[in-house]
Amino acid sequence: MRFKDDDGQAIVLVAVAASIFLIGAIGLGIDGSHLYAQRQMAQAAADSGAVAGIMSIFDGTYTSGATAFPLTAFTCSTADARTPCAYVSKNGFGGTASDTVTVDYPSTAPGVSLATVGSGVPANLLRVTVSRQVKTTILRLLGIVGGGTSAATVKATATAAIVSVSAPVPILVTHPTLSGAFNMSGNPSVKICGGPHRSIQVNSTSATANTSNGAKATIDLSHAGPPDPGNCTTGQGADFGTTGGPSTEPFGTFTVGNGAYVPKTSPIKDPLASVPVPPIPTNTGNMGTSVALADGVSGCPSPNTGKPCQLYYPGLYTGGIDGKNKTPVFVPGIYYIQSTSGFSCAANCNMYMATGFTDTYTGTGWTGNVLFYNTGSTAKPTQAGPFSLGSNGTINLIGSPTSSVYKGILFFQDRNSAAQSHTLGGGGQMTLQGTIYLNNTTMTSTTYQSLSLQGGPGSGTLIQGEIIVGTLSLGGNGGITMNLNSTAAYIVNEVALVN
Repeated sequence: MRFKDDDGQAIVLVAVAASIFLIGAIGLGIDGSHLYAQRQMAQAAADSGAVAGIMSIFDGTYTSGATAFPLTAFTCSTADARTPCAYVSKNGFGGTASDTVTVDYPSTAPGVSLATVGSGVPANLLRVTVSRQVKTTILRLLGIVGGGTSAATVKATATAAIVSVSAPVPILVTHPTLSGAFNMSGNPSVKICGGPHRSIQVNSTSATANTSNGAKATIDLSHAGPPDPGNCTTGQGADFGTTGGPSTEPFGTFTVGNGAYVPKTSPIKDPLASVPVPPIPTNTGNMGTSVALADGVSGCPSPNTGKPCQLYYPGLYTGGIDGKNKTPVFVPGIYYIQSTSGFSCAANCNMYMATGFTDTYTGTGWTGNVLFYNTGSTAKPTQAGPFSLGSNGTINLIGSPTSSVYKGILFFQDRNSAAQSHTLGGGGQMTLQGTIYLNNTTMTSTTYQSLSLQGGPGSGTLIQGEIIVGTLSLGGNGGITMNLNSTAAYIVNEVALVN
């Protein structure tokens, strides 16, 4: 039986239930959004700490100073200057007792194949874990979070790695500290077609790593970049990167298209450091010798308006190779030059590739490729001679195949050689297909390989390949074109946030 005095009691119960629901919804909106924001901030802090930590390992700056950190797991303190901790702190975490920041080095990471993780580094995976106790209000009162406790835990994890990637090699100037490591003097016009997104990288940390002594010195990267096949038809531009400075490009005219001048970049390590040194050949038969060659035969031009042709066979050369007063024509193979004289060809010198030969001498099987390796004599093993090609000649040389163990190298200087100055002249028709690789394993302020590329009036200097050298100087008054091979791929290490 229903009594009149009971009318409306259900409305009270519904109102109370609805109020609890509404309060919960409001709490979820207020506290939930706060927790979500804290979670996003924690993730940004973890990402920053992981990338900064692995970058420090990649750059080799983790071992000394207040920012140094160990390669074993550790927990950050509230005022920790160690690199991963400091970057987490810059993003608002790790500075209070309610925060916990840990750094460790996992052996694997989800979604990362061990085949792609960089080798030759002290650690290739670094993980940062950030957690914080975040106070709640309405949800705590309702007992929704933490059983009615006063705080909820937000947590974020980030893993950064040094990974191995396949990428084209830019023009790479490797000296780590020298002022003027990349220098332009006179009024050269340098044009780069094709190649990677970064056409030039200068590793020197000097504030004056890049210098220019000529107001008319020109660098044109407007048609560089992967879309271009190397003929400056479709390139959209590429970057000029430098680890040091200056902060703005110092050249007379600097055109990059969609690229940029990028200071404060991480150095790019020598991508050819693992390429083996050619074995010392054992000369038999014609190996390591040269003979007169008639005009129009085996690659000697006809009519030959220059000096008489001389056919060179691959092998061991203990007295160097000097093309003075002759026109060298090279049979395919490896030329192992064990001499302080090195490889030279004076002004007005012509050089050509021999035709109709297969390298059975040094065992490569090449039919149209050469590799010149400079090292010191047995008496002076570190005194490797220079590569020196004079101006106003016609030179056409093709380096080792990119598919070979020598990865397209044309000129290869002993990595332990004392300082040497190499010169490639201009003013004639010089075409070099292949990598110019003149780099020391260990460089100091006085021990490094320097390369001078000189243009001249009417210059047709064309380099179809890459340049890896301690220091690079570009000069003269003519044009130098560098056609970079956008498809040549080498394995290099780089930093990535992987998880």
